Amino acid sequence: MESKLSKERIVQAAFQLLTENPELEKLSMRKVAQKLDIKAPAIYWHVENKQALLQCMAEEIENQFIPPKPQENWKETIYAYMENYYELYQQYPCAMEIEIHTIPSYPSRLRNLDAILGILNQAGFSIELSYMTVTSLQHLLFGMLMDSAEEKKLYNKVMAGDDYLKTQIILMKQYVQEHELHNISESIHYRQKEKQKDFFMKTLRVFLNGLDTFV
Repeated sequence: MESKLSKERIVQAAFQLLTENPELEKLSMRKVAQKLDIKAPAIYWHVENKQALLQCMAEEIENQFIPPKPQENWKETIYAYMENYYELYQQYPCAMEIEIHTIPSYPSRLRNLDAILGILNQAGFSIELSYMTVTSLQHLLFGMLMDSAEEKKLYNKVMAGDDYLKTQIILMKQYVQEHELHNISESIHYRQKEKQKDFFMKTLRVFLNGLDTFV
């Protein structure tokens, strides 16, 4: 017997669609209805519109977040929080875009944000600096993951035979080599061998170490 239509099933179907085609702008209520093999009007009994759907999807992502146990100091605790968020956002397609296009109005997100702000406040940060830190950490995480996602799309286009992009890569390498831009050359080599998560965690460590002067 087919499961009864629910908000949970609608959200699950939306994530399945994004897994098949990770382009958030192309996600629609009509496509979700088709995925569930139902008529579109039935969805609106459970989810008001696409914005409401995105809010539900963002809440589903956040509900799966596991807050880390307190570490030996505030810096290690924040480090653990960000690592857990990194792992969480890797599990869902278009997670960063969903977060950016929604308002953090759901309980799980508000509780987690308040907890992180509290850790910094207890460590001696003012509310102003705590907020600035959390916002900067969020931008660091979102920026790196979205940049990586776009880089992967370009890579896939190159592998699919996009001659224009292939030419741009060749031109870039030629210019770097001909003009002996050694710093860029070494940076490219480092980026190619460094795993994405390791790169993020090292960058996160640099950022957190820089906050010591404010405590």
